[in-house]
Amino acid sequence: MKLIHIIPILIATACLALTGCEKKVDEKTAIATFKTDVENFGKWAEANSKNASADPLSGIAMMGELGPKFKSVKTDGLPADLKAAWNDMGGVMVEMGDLFKGLKITKPATPEETQKVMAELGPKMVELGPKMEAIKKKGDPIMKKLKEVGTKYGLDMSKVGPAK
Repeated sequence: MKLIHIIPILIATACLALTGCEKKVDEKTAIATFKTDVENFGKWAEANSKNASADPLSGIAMMGELGPKFKSVKTDGLPADLKAAWNDMGGVMVEMGDLFKGLKITKPATPEETQKVMAELGPKMVELGPKMEAIKKKGDPIMKKLKEVGTKYGLDMSKVGPAK
């Protein structure tokens, strides 16, 4: 086969690769997938919140995971208002999680070690308190909007964030 015959195939392949030849997801399928992902996120958050009451360090570690977990929920094919509301809340979650980046949290073997680590983290947590509160205040109206938009599409967003 001559090179002249292969060039159009190479160009077509490159165009498909660059334009994303993915199959578009229809809205109904996208919402169903999104619903499952949101439910899984809610279960993860609920389980980790329960662990946090028994193990405060796991709660601190969870905060650093919020943004990536939230952003892992698939939004391709969603209605624009739902996707925008989710992404806006994702920005808040990432901002909150970023506060906890750099905190070295290791799992202590004993309750005494846990107390020592918590004592070391105490000043940092006090410092983060006002920043966390500011982000929460910023996120409250965004969460309210997400819940309203979610309801429009038959989705329960109650386990995604604080109720407002």
